[in-house]
Amino acid sequence: MTSNLFLSQLAAYAEVHRDRRNKATHFVGIPVIVFSLLLVLSLWRFELVGREWTGSFAVGLVAVLGWIALDLGIGLAMMAIMAVAWYAAEALAAALGSPHAVWATFLVLFVGGWILQFLGHHYEGRRPALIDNIFQAFIGPMFLVAEAVAATGRRADLTRALGGHDVTAR
Repeated sequence: MTSNLFLSQLAAYAEVHRDRRNKATHFVGIPVIVFSLLLVLSLWRFELVGREWTGSFAVGLVAVLGWIALDLGIGLAMMAIMAVAWYAAEALAAALGSPHAVWATFLVLFVGGWILQFLGHHYEGRRPALIDNIFQAFIGPMFLVAEAVAATGRRADLTRALGGHDVTAR
């Protein structure tokens, strides 16, 4: 089950992500940015229905539900990836031990991830898609999974949305 909104947003995202160097920086930068956000959100704790929850779990859950609503298959893959990332972020936050250390690590990862993003767009020669449409920031992680799935030849709809040609970076 794929929404037309997802396919059109994926096509728009793919249009400014053709260069192999840009794709490579995004395959590192996007996960680093997402992980950094989960890490810092692990500091926000709240109680709900008699149990303590973290902001990283809450935001991750909302993101996964949104991704599933856009595309069931990609969304389920994103759920598995986010579960691992959430667990790792929570474990790292606990290991770091202090909010100061978590914030410092967040800043290094977040800024480093964005540097990679902008470096990739320097190679691409095009500005990031999210400058014109902030929703593209939500599509970015799905793009990585969609690229990987399309490269296996399993989803012709994704291959068409990604440009209908070899999705493995030119």
